[in-house]
Amino acid sequence: MDSHEAILARHSARAFRPEAVPREVLERVFTLAQRAPSWCNIQPWRVCVTAPEVTRELSKLLLAATSTMAIEPDFAFPTKYPEPYSKHRRECGAALYGAMGVGRDDGEGRRRAWLRNYEIFDAPHAAVVSMDRRWGTYPAIDVGVWLGTLLVAMTAEGLAACPQAALAAYPSVLRELLHIPADEGVLFGIALGFEDGAAPVNACRTTRSPLAENVRFVGF
Repeated sequence: MDSHEAILARHSARAFRPEAVPREVLERVFTLAQRAPSWCNIQPWRVCVTAPEVTRELSKLLLAATSTMAIEPDFAFPTKYPEPYSKHRRECGAALYGAMGVGRDDGEGRRRAWLRNYEIFDAPHAAVVSMDRRWGTYPAIDVGVWLGTLLVAMTAEGLAACPQAALAAYPSVLRELLHIPADEGVLFGIALGFEDGAAPVNACRTTRSPLAENVRFVGF
């Protein structure tokens, strides 16, 4: 699969097969992602990749936290979505819940769907991504570029992934289990492994706006 095909094929998987990814394969895709560009080549991403047994323990602790702890991310989540961003968010939710068979008024189904985040979608591995708290906007952009590079590399390798802001909701849990230094703020997590192709949720695909809504060509 070339890079063009990998970009088109990439999507967020929310159900995974249980088998582990060989370490050498994980090292290969994360090594490729190291080629991502960054501001003055500072390479600000810090990543902890979990083996299956650690992933299961992490999931157990996060599920417990949903009942006992307040959400306190190191970097505040958005709380308002003005248009047109709200429209995109609604369309994403409709596609996802539709693929899961969860109705708009199904409160218990929606809660169960939310908790699946903390089950890490049964993925054998998670990657927890953090960044030095002293950095501001530009290094965070670098981490985003790294993430995009990683996701394409994983797709080309035949792996699946789902970036998850939800995993950053309880950073103290992550910090204690994974020994993340206090001077690093947790940005997000990534569920990763082999996609369960039989799971209906993995049929979900989100829309993209026409190019003209995001990109302007000046002087052409």
